[in-house]
Amino acid sequence: MPKPPATPRSPFAARLKQARALRGIDSQRALGVAMGLDKKLASSRINRYESEARGIDLDGLGKLAETLGLPMAYLVAPDEHVAEAIHALSKLTPEDRAQVVRVLVHYAKKRAPGEK
Repeated sequence: MPKPPATPRSPFAARLKQARALRGIDSQRALGVAMGLDKKLASSRINRYESEARGIDLDGLGKLAETLGLPMAYLVAPDEHVAEAIHALSKLTPEDRAQVVRVLVHYAKKRAPGEK
């Protein structure tokens, strides 16, 4: 059976599964309950996010990120490299983060032909 085409929810669903594993949360229900969802609804709500059956609003995304101890941007990063960079940046002090971003922006400008 062919895999359905990726949707904007696909990176979020994949990152949510990854984040749950990263944090050692073994069940969808446990994550939902930790977010403050009713125990009866917790598993199905998280399952809908992970299976791409349902999207999430910004308030829900914020609560989910807070519960997982990750930046919101990590959960919606378009690919693994961007997610990893966001996660790494979030661990740095504001001063170190600014320095790393300056280096990254400088590198990106050198690599992007035709841009100033």
